[in-house]
Order: sequence, then structure tokens, then C-alpha cells
Amino acid sequence: MCITSNDHLSHKIETYDLGYRSCNFIRIRNNNVVFFKGLHSFHRRCVATQGTLYPRNIQFVMVDDIMVYYYVHDVVESSMPKWLNHSEGILLWREMTRNLKYNRYIMDTAVRLTSKRFNHSHDHIYQAHGWCKWNAEEDSTSAAMGHAYDGKDFVSFHVPSRTWTAAVPEAVFYKRHREENIEDLYQLIGAYESTCVSWLKKLVTFSEKERKGKVPDATLFEHSSADSSHEKITCLVTGFYPRAVKVEWLNQTGHILDGVSGGEVLPNGDGTYQVRRTLKVPVGAQRSQIYRCFVEHSSLAGNITLEWEPKRALFIYMGCSIGITAVMVLVLIVFIKKFKSTKTHVQESHRGEDVNLPLQQNTEETSTFALNTALQSDN
Repeated sequence: MCITSNDHLSHKIETYDLGYRSCNFIRIRNNNVVFFKGLHSFHRRCVATQGTLYPRNIQFVMVDDIMVYYYVHDVVESSMPKWLNHSEGILLWREMTRNLKYNRYIMDTAVRLTSKRFNHSHDHIYQAHGWCKWNAEEDSTSAAMGHAYDGKDFVSFHVPSRTWTAAVPEAVFYKRHREENIEDLYQLIGAYESTCVSWLKKLVTFSEKERKGKVPDATLFEHSSADSSHEKITCLVTGFYPRAVKVEWLNQTGHILDGVSGGEVLPNGDGTYQVRRTLKVPVGAQRSQIYRCFVEHSSLAGNITLEWEPKRALFIYMGCSIGITAVMVLVLIVFIKKFKSTKTHVQESHRGEDVNLPLQQNTEETSTFALNTALQSDN
């Protein structure tokens, strides 16, 4: 055991060493285990505009892939999430919204000064993206911030070195403006090295019900390739949460195969995710090779491994069916030929009897005629 502490509901949080590189943060609550291992992130995106084409201010805050706050000037401001409806959550919400309100003033100032510097008077956009990350396995943190003007990089702030960097010459004035304000500089450092990380850890903890792990389902299916010499096998993994997942195609020795396409993780629309990985293999390779789809996800105690089994049974069934059908057709043909042969023989036999009778009659008549002719000659 590495660390023991208490959460906002007085439920014990214990951290165990489960064989990973470092300790994993685990919450024990009502006999349910929620893992906080892996990398977590806090993102704050802000937009300020000049002109009338766009809303004056836009803001939203996310922890990992969960929306925490959003604001559109004169349109909407989100209410506090239900999972923050407790004493510590309410305090955190008030602290965040105060900070975000002050940030709108900073953004308004930034777009005004920048558009003035460029001598712009029409619609223009100033953007800011600040984030911090927490690696729960290593208990390490990082943070950064960047600004853009009209969709192009403008300035950035490097937290470890405490320095501003201008991406374009026109941004040097803003860099100096922020550097000369020492109080602002220290507030910025504190915001990203301390406040942001503190908010992130609390939000990860408070949103545990929203991020409860969901086990993936994995399926293999075959489909034809444009190249007739190859066929494609797709491993579909779906219904999992959180987003991070590992899906690989392995050969019979356990080595990762090349030539695999896909891999983009996409949302399902119900809070879960899906991913597809497609392997292209030569036709007939299934008779000499083994292919396995290997899936790792934080919700699994182990892994999922599916071995591709081509539809041999279907081919055998189809082969047997074709064989049986061929035999039946052959028997039918032989039967028909034999039947026709027998029928022809019978018809010819009857026809022979009918023909022979007249021939006999004609022979007698011919003999009589010849005899009469001979008698007449003698006379």
C-alpha cells in the first residue's frame, strides 16, 4: 500500500501496487473499484472576438472527455454538473467560475490590443488554450498554454521556464506586455503549476460515476478486398470507456503485424467508444497462418484475444452441397438417357413389326405377278 487518504464523502481511497510501473490510484466505494490510473487532463479553451459576426466570448472546460463548463456570451452558461452537488464540489465550482469570469476580461483585452496592433477593425478572433496533465501512475504533472489570432499561432507560455514566446513578429508587443507585469506572471505560474492540477485531481475524483469503466466487446468479420489476391479481416472493438485502448493484430508467434489500417477511436454517442483495426492477408493464408486480435483496456482484468477462424465449415458445407447436387444431376441425366434409350428401342421394335407385314404382302403380290407373266409368255 502506498497512500491512504479520505475523499469528500469520507470514503476511503487506498492506493495499491498491482504490479504496474508505479502505484495506481484506486477508490473503494460501496465495494466498487474505480481505477484512476493513466493520464488525465484538464483543458480550458477560450475565444474572444471583435465585431458582430461571432459571440463576444466562448469558453468551455473539460476534464478528460467530460464536459464540465461552457459559456457563450448572451446565449448560454452551463449550470453546475450534478456530480459536483456536494460541499467541496460547490466550492470548486464557485472558484472555477470566478476564474473563468476574470479570464473573459483578459481575453477581451487581448483581442482589443492585438487587433489594434494589426490595425484591424472588422471581425477577428483571439483564441487561448490552457491545459495541465496528471499522470496518476507516476504522480507527475505538466502544463502549457498557447494563444492564436485569426487561426494562426500567436504566443505561447512555457510553464517550466516561465517564459513567453512570440510565434510571429506582431506578437512581440504582447509577449513584452505580459512579461512586464510581474504580478500577472506569478499568478500565471501558480495557476498552471498548482491550481490547474488541483482542479484536475478533484474533478477526476468527483466525476467517478461519469467515468465508470465499461468493458469492450470485440468481434471479427471478413470482407472482400479490391485486390483479389487478398482479403480483409476487421477487429471491431466497441462499447468501452474510458477512451484509451490498445488493439493489435498478432501472428502465431505473438509479434505485432504490419500492414494494419484504421485505429482511430470514435465516440458511439452513448458515452462509450469504438475502434476498428483491419488486417489485409493473402488469400489462402488462413490455411497456414494464425492471426489474433489482441485488446487491452483499463476495464479488463486481463485482455481479450480473438483468433481468426475462416469460414471453413461453410466452405465444406457448400462443397458437400455442390457435390451431392452434382451426383443427383448425374444420376438424373443417366436415368433420362436410359429412359430415352429404352423408349427408342421399344418404338423401333413396334415400328419393325408394322413394316415387316406390308413387306411380306408385297413380296407375295410380286411373286403372283411374276408367275402370271410367265404363263402368258408360254401361251
